[in-house]
Amino acid sequence: MRKVKSQVSVAVVCSILGFMLAYQFKILMKQDKTFNFTNKNNTDVTVEIEQYKKQKQQLEEKVNDLQDQIKKYESAAAGKSDATKDLLKELENTRTLMGLTDVNGQGITIYLTPDSKIFGTDTGDNITDKHLVYLVNELRFAGAEAISINDIRVVSKTGIRNAGNYILINDERISPSNRIVIKAIGDKNLLYSAMSFPEVFTDFKGLCDVKFEKSDDISIKKYNKTYKFEYAKPVNK
Repeated sequence: MRKVKSQVSVAVVCSILGFMLAYQFKILMKQDKTFNFTNKNNTDVTVEIEQYKKQKQQLEEKVNDLQDQIKKYESAAAGKSDATKDLLKELENTRTLMGLTDVNGQGITIYLTPDSKIFGTDTGDNITDKHLVYLVNELRFAGAEAISINDIRVVSKTGIRNAGNYILINDERISPSNRIVIKAIGDKNLLYSAMSFPEVFTDFKGLCDVKFEKSDDISIKKYNKTYKFEYAKPVNK
């Protein structure tokens, strides 16, 4: 009975921490969208951007602390029971699959460096969202278990699309006029072979210089948004 009460207490604490974590993410997402540049000079805008970056970093640190606390409580709730240990292991696997944890391992890194002659604003002469989506699909087909673009984690809910002179990935902007770094964790030899086929980078000719290399130690950061399903509901059998 005492063990059951202990596990219930831990579950309640985990729920509270989970709510706090979601609330921190909500604040973080709101602050990313509340820039107001009306009637401000370049200096003011630069200062405000730096302030928001600092606040975002602080909130991310708080989120990481809360996640660490949740994991500690989960480990405590697992106790010595083999069943609860299996549940905890399954939970960790699910988090890894959804991209909610930092991961590292062997794989490849792809470098897309724009040619100097295309440093203009004509998106027809730049790398586009279609190029990145294509590469992500090729890497996944080759068995990539985790992918990031400019340290932005690519997960099942990730959207990649053009937005003016930028490309949006998980609502974060990257510039096609700057070098783009794509990391993929998986069988490094298989991933490297997949990227070595001549036709893979046919559409990149004249747009950028392409290089890719194997590595035994690639680190990819976790997905920094929240999962929320409004319409997809589990089917009760």
